[in-house]
Amino acid sequence: MAILYGLDARPPLRVLLPAALQHIGLGAVTLVFPLLVADAAGADEQATARYLSLAMVALGIGTLLQSLGRWGIGSGFLLPSVYTAIFLPPALAAARDGGLGAVAGLTIVAGLTSIVLSRVIQHIRDFLPAEIIGLVVTVLGIILGLLSLRLVLGVEGVGAGGVSNLPAGIVALLVTVGVAVWGSARLRTVAVLIGLGAGCLVHVAMLLAGLVANPATPHMTVIAWPLDAPSLPLIYLPGFLVGGLAAAVRVMGDVVASQRTNDPGWKRTDFRTVQSGMMADGIGNVVAGLIGVIGMNCYSASVGLAAATGITARRVAVAAGIGWIVLGLTPGAASLVMAVPRGVLGAVLLYAASYILMSGMTIITQRLLDARRTLTIGVALLIALSYSEIPGIYATMPEYVQVTIGSGLVLGMAAALLLNAVFRIGASRVAEWRWDPDEGPKALVECLTETGRACGARAEVVGKAAHLLEEFADAAPLVVEAGRAVMVRARFDELRLDIDLAWEGQAMAASAAVDLDADIEEAGFVSGLAMVLMRHHADRLEVVTLPDRRHGLTATIDDR
Repeated sequence: MAILYGLDARPPLRVLLPAALQHIGLGAVTLVFPLLVADAAGADEQATARYLSLAMVALGIGTLLQSLGRWGIGSGFLLPSVYTAIFLPPALAAARDGGLGAVAGLTIVAGLTSIVLSRVIQHIRDFLPAEIIGLVVTVLGIILGLLSLRLVLGVEGVGAGGVSNLPAGIVALLVTVGVAVWGSARLRTVAVLIGLGAGCLVHVAMLLAGLVANPATPHMTVIAWPLDAPSLPLIYLPGFLVGGLAAAVRVMGDVVASQRTNDPGWKRTDFRTVQSGMMADGIGNVVAGLIGVIGMNCYSASVGLAAATGITARRVAVAAGIGWIVLGLTPGAASLVMAVPRGVLGAVLLYAASYILMSGMTIITQRLLDARRTLTIGVALLIALSYSEIPGIYATMPEYVQVTIGSGLVLGMAAALLLNAVFRIGASRVAEWRWDPDEGPKALVECLTETGRACGARAEVVGKAAHLLEEFADAAPLVVEAGRAVMVRARFDELRLDIDLAWEGQAMAASAAVDLDADIEEAGFVSGLAMVLMRHHADRLEVVTLPDRRHGLTATIDDR
């Protein structure tokens, strides 16, 4: 879908408020996580309601920090904060043994971990290539999609409330998809909100008909802070440290996905916004710990929702952040938010997860992948899925290992990082080979393509270089001395592809001008025409004479 209101746009209130409500409604499902933590800590109903109120205030602060986009804090994208399953396993264990105070103290440490990573990510980016970011986004899409299906189908363990929510969830999904596919441009921007409303109406009708149980009476509890003083049980520290790393990588994936959504011509990661996004996420978790609640993270589903509706304005994030704070400070709001049927929330989450999944797959497929990179992504993806498909394997592991692993996302990310580091041994971003003009352009292009695969170059960049070499190959028989080979050197990094060619014989025409009255069989005419065509594929192209009197060409193709 085309972007209707871009990053810096100022949507009118009739667009801004419904868009913000959609993101709040989509994120409300994640309040299940702090609810589970409060239950694990043995909190009573009043304390749980206050805990959820504090949790909503923390969400508002985290969302505002992420939307800031200045002073090195915040990506500046529409990336609301939500609660995440990344921190849930260690948080549940810490809450059972140390109470809510232990969760708060360890959450602060996780936030500090993300802050430190935001300062060094530029120096370790070779270990986080684009395909691993794409893998993280893909796994997040799968996890969110599976969670949404469990919510819609009423699977136990996610607060779904049983299969009684199934009719409302199905109606919400059908209405959301129907409006998104067949609705007018104005209606498509609020498809999720319409789906939420339709699902809730069906649920209310079922309540009136006595088909589902009446919800509990909302508690009109006033927000109170603090609930418990932070503590730091070290036994659970590894799980939160790994969670902080996973949260930082997830921020990177969501920021990259946001970059793609807001820039149709996106080609490579802008690490400045990635660093700022990680910093905001880390500060947000430090604030969450000081408030006393579980750790947060940016929300991949919101990226999908923004892409689906065409509304990516950061002002929507500001409105959503303020909305969460207002809800947290409003007596009884926590109970009302939790009263929304889980099946309805799951339906709209499924809609957004599909966009996240496709975004991650697109990031991966933009790169040429050799055997090393293919194995890294394929094996890591299978390991990530194994966490939910064969949970018995992990259930037999020691508790501290289970707490550290935490989720399929953490497991898959760790596998990808480890495999990438191992496969980098012996790998090189520079390739050199000899090419005989008699072999034709196909052999030259094949060598370049293999180099591109080994380096993880984008297909578009390699395609430009291939066209350039094909033009050179047409002119080579007339400028390269008979029986001699051309030395080719290709060097790739995240910013550009450099190609150096050297041969014995005649020089290529230094000028791009072509004399149309010249004999078309002359080497000068042919090489001049080749130079004209090659300049269309290279950002910089230069004829050089080497110290050993060989002739050469240097070409640069920027990856931008």
